[in-house]
Amino acid sequence: MPFFKIFFRLKVFGKENFPVEGPLIVASNHASFLDPVIVGIITPRKMNFLARDTLFRSKIFAKILYLLNVLPLRREKRDINAFRLSLRLLSQGKPLLIFPEGTRSEDGNLQKPRYGIGLLEALSGAAILPCYVKGSMDALPRHSAFPKFKPISVHFGAPLKFGGQHIPKDKKERYRQVAVEVMAAIQELKKNAD
Repeated sequence: MPFFKIFFRLKVFGKENFPVEGPLIVASNHASFLDPVIVGIITPRKMNFLARDTLFRSKIFAKILYLLNVLPLRREKRDINAFRLSLRLLSQGKPLLIFPEGTRSEDGNLQKPRYGIGLLEALSGAAILPCYVKGSMDALPRHSAFPKFKPISVHFGAPLKFGGQHIPKDKKERYRQVAVEVMAAIQELKKNAD
């Protein structure tokens, strides 16, 4: 953490919104490879992550990822195994970081969410904590091998709980609405951060 505070002037806002116990989905924007590392080091609880399976090709790097609680995810198709692992972690009351956009942004703008976050929320009942990471794309853009020491800040919103009358009974529509509301909360954090 001192490294990031010194070289990236890392600041955290809304840390008091982070629940100290219970199942939790931390939903963040994704603009850089730095995002999971930064969110992981500033949270008050040990995070669990999903990352694309191609990062696990090197045996040595794969061992490091597993030590950091990173689980492989096949992005090309629906990865039932990764989904089951995610549900198991949440059922054990653990926090899980996911990126509703599914992949890194090309230009830093928020992308349309995938609906998997809605399905994960519906089956786990976990609260969703919106998170916006600002400046990570400037610090480590796509296709860049080395970081630039640019300021980064992380912004947490209030936890979101879904249920009640405003959630549609149709399952797919419910998943879509949850995903859209989560991205709207991230968009609001982005607006306040800018």
